Amino acid sequence: MKLELIVQDSKSGNAWDMSELVNSGINWETNIAEQPGKLTFEYIDQENISINEGSPVSFKIDGQGIFFGYVFKKGRSKNGKIPITAYDQMRYLKNKDTYVFSGLTASEIFLRITSDFRLKAEVVDASTYVIAPRVHDNKTLFEAIQYGIDETLINTGNWYMLRDNFGKLQFININTLKTDLFIGDESLLVDYDYSSSIDDDSYNQIKLIKENQETQKREIYIVKDSSTIKQWGLLQYFEKMDENANVAQIQARADMLLKLKNRATKKLKLAALGDLRVFAGTGIVLGISDLEKEGIAANQYFMVTQCSHSFSNDMHIMQLELQVSI
Repeated sequence: MKLELIVQDSKSGNAWDMSELVNSGINWETNIAEQPGKLTFEYIDQENISINEGSPVSFKIDGQGIFFGYVFKKGRSKNGKIPITAYDQMRYLKNKDTYVFSGLTASEIFLRITSDFRLKAEVVDASTYVIAPRVHDNKTLFEAIQYGIDETLINTGNWYMLRDNFGKLQFININTLKTDLFIGDESLLVDYDYSSSIDDDSYNQIKLIKENQETQKREIYIVKDSSTIKQWGLLQYFEKMDENANVAQIQARADMLLKLKNRATKKLKLAALGDLRVFAGTGIVLGISDLEKEGIAANQYFMVTQCSHSFSNDMHIMQLELQVSI
Protein backbone atom coordinates (compact mmCIF):
# COMPACT_ATOMS: atom_id res chain seq x y z
CA MET A 1 0.00 0.00 0.00
CA LYS A 2 1.73 3.15 -1.25
CA LEU A 3 0.48 6.40 0.25
CA GLU A 4 0.95 9.72 -1.50
CA LEU A 5 0.11 12.90 0.41
CA ILE A 6 0.88 16.15 -1.43
CA VAL A 7 0.25 19.64 -0.02
CA GLN A 8 0.78 22.85 -1.97
CA ASP A 9 1.10 25.94 0.20
CA SER A 10 -1.53 28.57 -0.61
CA LYS A 11 0.90 31.47 -0.05
CA SER A 12 4.24 30.42 -1.53
CA GLY A 13 2.94 27.93 -4.09
CA ASN A 14 5.56 25.42 -2.97
CA ALA A 15 4.44 21.78 -2.93
CA TRP A 16 5.62 19.13 -0.51
CA ASP A 17 5.34 15.38 -0.43
CA MET A 18 4.24 14.69 3.14
CA SER A 19 3.97 10.92 2.71
CA GLU A 20 7.03 10.15 4.82
CA LEU A 21 6.53 12.98 7.31
CA VAL A 22 3.15 12.17 8.83
CA ASN A 23 3.66 11.31 12.44
CA SER A 24 0.74 9.14 13.54
CA GLY A 25 -1.17 8.13 10.44
CA ILE A 26 -3.75 9.66 8.15
CA ASN A 27 -7.50 9.63 8.76
CA TRP A 28 -10.17 10.11 6.08
CA GLU A 29 -13.81 10.60 7.14
CA THR A 30 -17.08 10.89 5.23
CA ASN A 31 -20.64 11.41 6.47
CA ILE A 32 -23.96 11.27 4.62
CA ALA A 33 -25.31 14.08 6.79
CA GLU A 34 -24.46 17.77 6.39
CA GLN A 35 -20.74 17.21 6.86
CA PRO A 36 -17.87 17.57 4.41
CA GLY A 37 -15.29 14.87 3.78
CA LYS A 38 -12.36 15.38 6.16
CA LEU A 39 -8.69 14.43 6.06
CA THR A 40 -6.56 14.79 9.19
CA PHE A 41 -2.86 14.17 9.78
CA GLU A 42 0.04 15.59 11.72
CA TYR A 43 3.73 15.93 11.05
CA ILE A 44 6.86 16.98 12.92
CA ASP A 45 7.71 20.61 12.23
CA GLN A 46 10.23 21.05 9.43
CA GLU A 47 12.12 24.33 8.94
CA ASN A 48 11.58 24.36 5.18
CA ILE A 49 7.86 23.44 5.22
CA SER A 50 5.09 26.00 5.60
CA ILE A 51 1.43 25.07 5.24
CA ASN A 52 -1.24 27.75 5.44
CA GLU A 53 -5.04 27.82 5.39
CA GLY A 54 -6.46 27.22 1.93
CA SER A 55 -3.59 24.98 0.80
CA PRO A 56 -4.73 22.23 -1.61
CA VAL A 57 -4.28 18.68 -0.28
CA SER A 58 -4.16 15.57 -2.49
CA PHE A 59 -4.21 12.08 -1.00
CA LYS A 60 -3.79 8.96 -3.12
CA ILE A 61 -3.28 5.28 -2.38
CA ASP A 62 -1.54 3.12 -5.00
CA GLY A 63 -2.26 5.88 -7.50
CA GLN A 64 -6.00 6.01 -6.76
CA GLY A 65 -7.38 9.44 -5.83
CA ILE A 66 -8.95 9.23 -2.36
CA PHE A 67 -9.28 12.83 -1.18
CA PHE A 68 -8.80 16.28 -2.61
CA GLY A 69 -9.54 19.31 -0.49
CA TYR A 70 -8.17 22.35 1.27
CA VAL A 71 -6.56 23.06 4.65
CA PHE A 72 -9.05 24.69 7.03
CA LYS A 73 -7.30 24.13 10.35
CA LYS A 74 -3.71 23.90 11.50
CA GLY A 75 -2.06 23.91 14.89
CA ARG A 76 1.17 23.57 16.79
CA SER A 77 2.13 21.87 20.03
CA LYS A 78 5.12 22.12 22.34
CA ASN A 79 6.55 18.83 21.08
CA GLY A 80 6.77 20.22 17.56
CA LYS A 81 3.79 18.38 16.08
CA ILE A 82 1.72 20.19 13.46
CA PRO A 83 -1.90 18.88 13.19
CA ILE A 84 -3.68 19.57 9.91
CA THR A 85 -7.39 19.32 9.05
CA ALA A 86 -8.52 19.55 5.43
CA TYR A 87 -12.06 19.46 4.03
CA ASP A 88 -13.33 18.67 0.55
CA GLN A 89 -15.63 20.94 -1.49
CA MET A 90 -18.66 19.90 0.60
CA ARG A 91 -17.33 22.37 3.19
CA TYR A 92 -18.30 25.28 0.92
CA LEU A 93 -21.93 24.16 1.00
CA LYS A 94 -22.02 25.55 4.55
CA ASN A 95 -22.16 29.03 3.02
CA LYS A 96 -25.53 30.72 3.53
CA ASP A 97 -27.65 32.57 1.00
CA THR A 98 -31.25 33.16 -0.03
CA TYR A 99 -32.72 31.30 -3.01
CA VAL A 100 -36.17 31.13 -4.58
CA PHE A 101 -36.65 27.99 -6.68
CA SER A 102 -39.61 27.15 -8.89
CA GLY A 103 -40.02 24.46 -11.53
CA LEU A 104 -36.66 22.80 -10.86
CA THR A 105 -35.66 19.27 -9.95
CA ALA A 106 -33.24 18.53 -7.10
CA SER A 107 -30.39 17.90 -9.52
CA GLU A 108 -31.11 21.19 -11.31
CA ILE A 109 -31.06 23.01 -7.97
CA PHE A 110 -27.71 21.35 -7.25
CA LEU A 111 -26.26 22.57 -10.55
CA ARG A 112 -27.62 26.11 -10.07
CA ILE A 113 -26.07 26.47 -6.62
CA THR A 114 -22.71 24.88 -7.42
CA SER A 115 -22.43 27.04 -10.55
CA ASP A 116 -23.20 30.21 -8.58
CA PHE A 117 -20.43 29.40 -6.12
CA ARG A 118 -17.97 28.19 -8.77
CA LEU A 119 -17.65 24.70 -7.42
CA LYS A 120 -16.55 21.81 -9.60
CA ALA A 121 -19.64 19.63 -9.91
CA GLU A 122 -21.47 17.10 -12.05
CA VAL A 123 -24.78 15.26 -12.05
CA VAL A 124 -24.11 11.53 -12.25
CA ASP A 125 -27.79 10.55 -11.92
CA ALA A 126 -30.35 13.24 -12.76
CA SER A 127 -33.58 13.45 -10.76
CA THR A 128 -36.87 14.10 -12.60
CA TYR A 129 -39.33 15.08 -9.84
CA VAL A 130 -40.09 18.82 -9.94
CA ILE A 131 -39.90 20.41 -6.49
CA ALA A 132 -42.77 22.65 -5.42
CA PRO A 133 -41.87 26.38 -5.33
CA ARG A 134 -40.04 27.31 -2.15
CA VAL A 135 -38.08 30.19 -0.63
CA HIS A 136 -34.85 29.25 1.17
CA ASP A 137 -34.10 32.35 3.22
CA ASN A 138 -30.76 32.55 5.01
CA LYS A 139 -30.21 28.81 4.63
CA THR A 140 -26.99 26.91 3.99
CA LEU A 141 -26.47 25.79 0.42
CA PHE A 142 -26.57 22.20 1.65
CA GLU A 143 -29.98 22.75 3.28
CA ALA A 144 -31.41 24.13 0.03
CA ILE A 145 -30.11 21.17 -1.98
CA GLN A 146 -31.03 18.62 0.69
CA TYR A 147 -34.62 19.89 0.79
CA GLY A 148 -34.95 18.97 -2.87
CA ILE A 149 -33.38 15.58 -2.24
CA ASP A 150 -35.75 14.90 0.68
CA GLU A 151 -38.82 15.96 -1.32
CA THR A 152 -37.75 13.68 -4.16
CA LEU A 153 -37.33 10.75 -1.77
CA ILE A 154 -40.69 11.30 -0.08
CA ASN A 155 -42.63 11.72 -3.32
CA THR A 156 -40.89 9.14 -5.54
CA GLY A 157 -38.89 6.80 -3.32
CA ASN A 158 -35.70 7.68 -5.26
CA TRP A 159 -32.85 8.53 -2.92
CA TYR A 160 -30.04 10.82 -4.01
CA MET A 161 -27.00 12.15 -2.16
CA LEU A 162 -24.00 14.44 -2.58
CA ARG A 163 -20.40 13.35 -2.44
CA ASP A 164 -17.03 14.80 -3.35
CA ASN A 165 -15.19 12.42 -5.65
CA PHE A 166 -11.55 13.56 -5.53
CA GLY A 167 -12.27 17.21 -6.21
CA LYS A 168 -15.61 17.03 -8.00
CA LEU A 169 -18.99 17.34 -6.26
CA GLN A 170 -21.40 14.70 -7.50
CA PHE A 171 -25.18 14.38 -7.37
CA ILE A 172 -25.77 10.63 -7.41
CA ASN A 173 -28.44 8.00 -6.78
CA ILE A 174 -27.61 5.98 -3.69
CA ASN A 175 -28.65 2.72 -5.35
CA THR A 176 -25.74 3.07 -7.78
CA LEU A 177 -23.32 2.94 -4.85
CA LYS A 178 -24.09 -0.63 -3.85
CA THR A 179 -21.05 -2.88 -3.81
CA ASP A 180 -20.54 -6.62 -3.52
CA LEU A 181 -18.26 -6.12 -0.51
CA PHE A 182 -19.10 -8.67 2.21
CA ILE A 183 -18.34 -8.00 5.88
CA GLY A 184 -19.09 -10.76 8.34
CA ASP A 185 -17.93 -13.27 10.90
CA GLU A 186 -15.17 -14.66 8.70
CA SER A 187 -14.58 -11.65 6.44
CA LEU A 188 -12.94 -8.34 7.45
CA LEU A 189 -15.01 -7.88 10.64
CA VAL A 190 -13.10 -6.85 13.77
CA ASP A 191 -15.93 -5.77 16.11
CA TYR A 192 -19.51 -4.45 16.02
CA ASP A 193 -22.19 -2.73 18.11
CA TYR A 194 -25.91 -2.96 17.20
CA SER A 195 -29.04 -1.06 18.24
CA SER A 196 -32.69 -0.97 17.15
CA SER A 197 -34.93 1.98 18.01
CA ILE A 198 -38.37 3.44 17.39
CA ASP A 199 -37.30 6.61 19.21
CA ASP A 200 -35.49 8.37 16.36
CA ASP A 201 -37.58 8.59 13.19
CA SER A 202 -40.29 5.92 13.41
CA TYR A 203 -43.98 6.72 12.83
CA ASN A 204 -47.01 4.47 12.28
CA GLN A 205 -49.59 7.19 11.67
CA ILE A 206 -49.19 10.00 9.17
CA LYS A 207 -51.45 13.05 9.56
CA LEU A 208 -51.37 15.70 6.85
CA ILE A 209 -53.57 18.79 6.85
CA LYS A 210 -54.37 21.47 4.29
CA GLU A 211 -56.07 24.79 4.91
CA ASN A 212 -58.70 25.13 2.17
CA GLN A 213 -58.95 28.84 1.46
CA GLU A 214 -62.12 28.45 -0.62
CA THR A 215 -64.15 26.57 1.97
CA GLN A 216 -62.34 28.09 4.96
CA LYS A 217 -62.09 24.58 6.39
CA ARG A 218 -59.19 22.38 7.37
CA GLU A 219 -58.86 19.16 5.35
CA ILE A 220 -57.33 16.22 7.21
CA TYR A 221 -55.68 13.17 5.66
CA ILE A 222 -54.61 10.20 7.80
CA VAL A 223 -52.95 6.89 6.93
CA LYS A 224 -51.84 4.40 9.56
CA ASP A 225 -50.64 0.86 10.27
CA SER A 226 -52.81 -0.73 12.95
CA SER A 227 -50.42 -3.64 13.50
CA THR A 228 -47.45 -1.48 14.53
CA ILE A 229 -49.75 0.84 16.49
CA LYS A 230 -50.79 -2.20 18.52
CA GLN A 231 -47.16 -3.20 18.93
CA TRP A 232 -45.51 0.20 19.61
CA GLY A 233 -48.37 2.50 20.54
CA LEU A 234 -49.36 5.47 18.41
CA LEU A 235 -46.42 7.39 16.91
CA GLN A 236 -47.76 10.23 14.75
CA TYR A 237 -45.99 12.25 12.09
CA PHE A 238 -47.70 15.61 11.42
CA GLU A 239 -47.21 17.98 8.52
CA LYS A 240 -49.05 20.98 7.11
CA MET A 241 -49.35 20.80 3.32
CA ASP A 242 -49.17 23.62 0.80
CA GLU A 243 -52.62 24.97 -0.02
CA ASN A 244 -52.02 24.27 -3.72
CA ALA A 245 -51.50 20.53 -3.20
CA ASN A 246 -54.31 18.41 -4.59
CA VAL A 247 -55.88 15.32 -3.03
CA ALA A 248 -53.86 12.86 -5.13
CA GLN A 249 -50.57 14.57 -4.22
CA ILE A 250 -51.41 14.65 -0.52
CA GLN A 251 -52.49 11.00 -0.48
CA ALA A 252 -49.35 9.92 -2.35
CA ARG A 253 -47.15 11.84 0.10
CA ALA A 254 -48.91 10.30 3.10
CA ASP A 255 -48.52 6.79 1.68
CA MET A 256 -44.81 7.32 0.93
CA LEU A 257 -44.14 8.79 4.38
CA LEU A 258 -45.75 5.79 6.03
CA LYS A 259 -43.70 3.45 3.86
CA LEU A 260 -40.45 5.24 4.78
CA LYS A 261 -41.07 5.76 8.48
CA ASN A 262 -43.18 2.80 9.64
CA ARG A 263 -40.18 0.77 10.79
CA ALA A 264 -37.62 0.65 13.53
CA THR A 265 -34.31 2.39 12.90
CA LYS A 266 -31.55 -0.19 12.98
CA LYS A 267 -27.99 0.99 13.42
CA LEU A 268 -24.68 -0.83 13.32
CA LYS A 269 -21.22 0.35 14.22
CA LEU A 270 -18.47 -1.79 12.74
CA ALA A 271 -14.71 -1.95 12.95
CA ALA A 272 -13.29 -3.80 9.96
CA LEU A 273 -10.22 -4.18 7.83
CA GLY A 274 -10.19 -1.33 5.35
CA ASP A 275 -11.55 -1.32 1.81
CA LEU A 276 -11.28 1.83 -0.32
CA ARG A 277 -14.61 1.15 -2.02
CA VAL A 278 -16.37 2.14 1.19
CA PHE A 279 -17.45 5.69 2.01
CA ALA A 280 -20.64 7.34 3.30
CA GLY A 281 -23.51 6.29 1.03
CA THR A 282 -21.97 2.99 -0.03
CA GLY A 283 -24.05 -0.19 0.19
CA ILE A 284 -22.33 -3.25 1.64
CA VAL A 285 -23.45 -6.80 2.42
CA LEU A 286 -23.42 -8.05 6.01
CA GLY A 287 -23.33 -11.56 7.39
CA ILE A 288 -23.10 -11.57 11.20
CA SER A 289 -24.59 -14.70 12.75
CA ASP A 290 -25.41 -13.16 16.14
CA LEU A 291 -27.55 -10.50 14.45
CA GLU A 292 -29.89 -13.17 13.11
CA LYS A 293 -31.29 -13.21 16.66
CA GLU A 294 -32.34 -9.58 16.01
CA GLY A 295 -34.14 -10.52 12.82
CA ILE A 296 -31.33 -9.45 10.50
CA ALA A 297 -30.76 -12.30 8.10
CA ALA A 298 -27.37 -12.84 6.50
CA ASN A 299 -26.52 -11.28 3.14
CA GLN A 300 -28.59 -8.11 3.57
CA TYR A 301 -27.53 -4.76 2.14
CA PHE A 302 -26.85 -1.92 4.54
CA MET A 303 -26.01 1.67 3.73
CA VAL A 304 -22.95 3.29 5.29
CA THR A 305 -23.94 6.59 6.91
CA GLN A 306 -20.55 7.42 8.41
CA CYS A 307 -17.14 6.09 7.50
CA SER A 308 -13.67 6.68 8.89
CA HIS A 309 -10.53 5.18 7.36
CA SER A 310 -7.23 5.22 9.23
CA PHE A 311 -3.88 4.49 7.59
CA SER A 312 -0.87 3.88 9.81
CA ASN A 313 2.17 1.61 9.72
CA ASP A 314 0.87 -0.29 6.69
CA MET A 315 -2.40 -0.93 8.53
CA HIS A 316 -5.75 0.14 7.08
CA ILE A 317 -8.73 0.01 9.44
CA MET A 318 -12.21 1.46 8.91
CA GLN A 319 -14.91 2.41 11.38
CA LEU A 320 -18.41 2.32 9.90
CA GLU A 321 -21.88 3.37 10.97
CA LEU A 322 -24.73 1.76 9.06
CA GLN A 323 -28.46 2.30 9.04
CA VAL A 324 -31.43 0.43 7.56
CA SER A 325 -31.10 -2.36 5.05
CA ILE A 326 -31.42 -1.16 1.44
